[in-house]
Amino acid sequence: MKALRTEIAIVGGGPAGLMLAIELGCRDIPCVLLEEDADPPAFPKANATSSRTMEHYRRRGFSDEIRALGLPLDYPQDVVYCTQLAGHELARFRIPSRGDAARRSQAGDPAAGNAGDYGSEAWPTPELPHRAQQMLIEPVLRTRAAAYSSVRLCLGQRAVAVEQDADGVAVTVEPEGGGEPWRLDARYLVGCDGPRSMVRKSMGIGYSGQGSEQRDFFGGQMLSIYFRSRQLYGVMGKEPAWQYWAVNAHQRGLLIAVDGVETFLLAVQLAPGRQPADIDPVAVARAVVGSEFDFELIDRMPWVAGYTLVADKMASGRMFLAGDAAHLFTPTGGMGYNTSIDDVVNLGWKLAAVVQGAAPPALLESYERERRPMALRNTAFARRMADSIGNIRPDADIDAAGAAGERARAELGRRLAAHVASEFNIPGLQLGVRYLDSPIVAIEPGPAPQDDPNRYVPLALPGSRAPHAVVRGKVLFDLFGRDFTLLAFQGMNDVERASWRAVADEYGMRLDFLEIDDQAARVLYGADRVLIRPDHHIAWRGKAGADARPLLALATGRAMAA
Repeated sequence: MKALRTEIAIVGGGPAGLMLAIELGCRDIPCVLLEEDADPPAFPKANATSSRTMEHYRRRGFSDEIRALGLPLDYPQDVVYCTQLAGHELARFRIPSRGDAARRSQAGDPAAGNAGDYGSEAWPTPELPHRAQQMLIEPVLRTRAAAYSSVRLCLGQRAVAVEQDADGVAVTVEPEGGGEPWRLDARYLVGCDGPRSMVRKSMGIGYSGQGSEQRDFFGGQMLSIYFRSRQLYGVMGKEPAWQYWAVNAHQRGLLIAVDGVETFLLAVQLAPGRQPADIDPVAVARAVVGSEFDFELIDRMPWVAGYTLVADKMASGRMFLAGDAAHLFTPTGGMGYNTSIDDVVNLGWKLAAVVQGAAPPALLESYERERRPMALRNTAFARRMADSIGNIRPDADIDAAGAAGERARAELGRRLAAHVASEFNIPGLQLGVRYLDSPIVAIEPGPAPQDDPNRYVPLALPGSRAPHAVVRGKVLFDLFGRDFTLLAFQGMNDVERASWRAVADEYGMRLDFLEIDDQAARVLYGADRVLIRPDHHIAWRGKAGADARPLLALATGRAMAA
């Protein structure tokens, strides 16, 4: 059998696998990505890119390219709830257009541009959330990954078996179009191969949590209908929105604007006992809208909502799990794909450091310690939001004329307004990712602030995402180095600089120095010296003149290996 050798094998070429390849490629780490589909997806699914994911894309230099995708520049990315989509509007949450978000990104100022119902100061980040379909984003990720000379994308190649021993991992690969199987040998392997992960099963790891919970909506067998209509906006007769929800006692549905012109995705839940083949897509679409309109079916796809599952382990030996292979969400809150990106950004720099000899293999033990709690946190949020919207039961008078109907609609509108703010105004969930009990993060005494999904308080506690600031007219994130950065708010003398450099050189790690003379940023970070990790989380903060050796040993896993 023909064999190929690499450092890192990546099984699965969705957003998680591709972003991992980018994180490895920018550090010149040889890797091979195996993806059975030769072409990117052509059916809409994940459509919400979180603020944190956009920050990661910014770190790698292509957030503007992602921001250019999706709805028209000044198209509102609102979420609106109606009885039927051509009927009464019950509640609306206003979300800035991508043009507004881009202007804010360029300024780096949370108060710049229209913040909609987010509130101008609620999201202290240069990158607001973005709405664009995964089928548009994946081609960008493929192009970016392929641009690195150390990355090899093997598309149309399916991993069918995997084995590991003390020295490495062997993958058996079969071409999708037929042909001779071949073997890929690697030092480490990462399974980004989805909910039915062959890698996870080979590792003997199961999921735990809730499987296929039943609800009136977003609980059970679902059907997504991808279609084209040139009349629908006029028939609905409302201000444009990104999501339109029909909430009534007869036919619920979620309509997502794909291009803001004529393509849409409609999600409906099937009644018990019904199969996708039983559904007339034209009839169900018109029932959700409440009126006739032109309808051209592009495709449809069944799926199941109601999952809140996390792998019991995310690592075993030389093999790791990330993305849907490690956690499975019901899509409320839009955090499945975004949690996946955070996984591989966390794992990518650690694999690179170990392969380059800048850290011991013990560093890799921190991946599961840091990321599995975040998977539990984020899936729990998605489940709460699915319960919140899925278990709402509209009053029978919701469509009635007269005072009874008005009262019913007003009451439902209040409930929906509370729900939508809880589900979509979530800076704490997206920006408040933190690894406070990590073995490679300094521990500070005292209780940790509450983790509130709807409220983010900038926090420079070790383990937290580095807070956003603008210094010298530039976004602070943009000034950090590719890997570790020592942020100094007080001038460094030659002795201090040399001591940090000596240890970094001895460890074989890349360390940049960033000296900042900005009192507001110094107050925000709460220390004279802050060690920033490659994923822009804080490893340590403290006084000038601190001993570099134990701090860099901690941040690179050497203290774990001692």
